[in-house]
Amino acid sequence: MKFREHLQKRIKHPKGLGDNLFYQEHFMKWLESENLTVESCEYVDLLSYVKKLRAKELSTHTLNCYIRAVKYYYEYLQSRNEITRNPARRLYIKGDTYQLPSDLLNKKELNMIYVEYPTETIVQKRNKTLLGLAIYQAMRLDELEAIKPADIDLHKGTVYIKKTGRAMRRTLKLEAHQILPLQEYIKEILPQIRTKANKETEKLIISTGKSPGIKELVCDLNKQLRKRYPRYKNLMHIRSSVIALWIEQKNIIEVQYMAGHNNINSTERYKRVSMQDLKKSLDQFHPLR
Repeated sequence: MKFREHLQKRIKHPKGLGDNLFYQEHFMKWLESENLTVESCEYVDLLSYVKKLRAKELSTHTLNCYIRAVKYYYEYLQSRNEITRNPARRLYIKGDTYQLPSDLLNKKELNMIYVEYPTETIVQKRNKTLLGLAIYQAMRLDELEAIKPADIDLHKGTVYIKKTGRAMRRTLKLEAHQILPLQEYIKEILPQIRTKANKETEKLIISTGKSPGIKELVCDLNKQLRKRYPRYKNLMHIRSSVIALWIEQKNIIEVQYMAGHNNINSTERYKRVSMQDLKKSLDQFHPLR
């Protein structure tokens, strides 16, 4: 709680506060797994931590978010005179903040992930709702965390996505097969999820764990999906795959709006990735090879 109070002096937005607490907790678990303490952890140990984070194929921006939370935690401990140094003080990851994943999923694979996901429990039905919005509307993690039932218009078959971070607001069409499951989820499943989570919130996607956000449930979901679909990486992989598919079917201005990109250059990058994947497939399966 005292670290939370320390963060509140630096970070005013509730989401930013929750994210940094999540990153700090993640760091503490890593220290424990490595038989390290905050006092014994050195700069070289932090490089090992970054290496482990990189294995998750996180963007440079996200990597620096993890590191920033570690810096904040060491600053907090210094303010309490519990330590004298901050090994993360000068640690910063350079590189392309907007690097996109390669080896994109095709339309059949994306549909298979959604269709085959089970719906036996209320938690699975919540996860399938989240997957549908990621696969068919290419929603980002922060957008999925912010969306509310009121943002979904089942009569018009649309979803309104608020502006969050760098992404712009937009209204997108729902797929026909999303509407009935969404109706069931909002009217029947969501009240049960709220009761199970014991949380008073108007959000559509709610974690039933102790975490205030949805990062933990997304991490668990990613693990499940990687076991079943070896080519699957994470939700960002889904988003990139979907936008690359849109690029092949629609004009770039329409895709820019649908993806919520503030800058057209962000959309054009997906076109390049899509072409690189096509070239890779041609090189691999060309009959003269």
